[in-house]
Formats: sequence, structure tokens, C-alpha cells
Amino acid sequence: GIPGGVDGPFAKQLVETSIQAGDKLNFARGKGDDADQRALVWVMDSNRYPFFIAEQYHQFHDGFNLGENYPNSYNNLASKLSKEGKLGKSACPNGLIGVGALGL
Repeated sequence: GIPGGVDGPFAKQLVETSIQAGDKLNFARGKGDDADQRALVWVMDSNRYPFFIAEQYHQFHDGFNLGENYPNSYNNLASKLSKEGKLGKSACPNGLIGVGALGL
């Protein structure tokens, strides 16, 4: 999320940066239980829906669709940020059976 969501000061910059990067995305106001849709980004208002750390093992992984692989520079962020103490702590279990990925 970003402060103010689609009405906030960063929304225009988000859209412009996406266009400059060649993305073909649409942006819409997120409300929290939004269904996944191809090429649609739900923009949450971080003032109304504050960020919280959830399952750390579930961060910075490849997508779930066939061929939806992200670069190692992205995948390695979880381990890097964890070692630097930047991910914080979560009350969520680390993995489905308490065994996390990437040494987290």
C-alpha cells in the first residue's frame, strides 16, 4: 500500500513509473478482499490498511503460474533482508509445517 491509496500523493507517480517501464497494468482502489485479476494492481491505502509482516517464507518467491520466474536478485531479497534484520518478526509460523524456505 501507499499513503492515501489511489487518492494519495504517490498514486500518479506509481502509474507514470509503470508506464515508463513498459508495463501494461491497470490500477484500482483496493479494499482488502480483492480477487486476483490479470494485469490489475489493487492499490491499498496504507493509512487505512497498515502494513504488517506475515509469513516471511512466502515473500520474494517466483510466481505461481508456469514460467512466472523472477530474477535471482529479487528471490535473494528475503535472505538478505532477514540477515540484515529488516524483515522484522512475525507471529505467523515459518512455513506450512514450521520449516521455512531460504533459511528464514
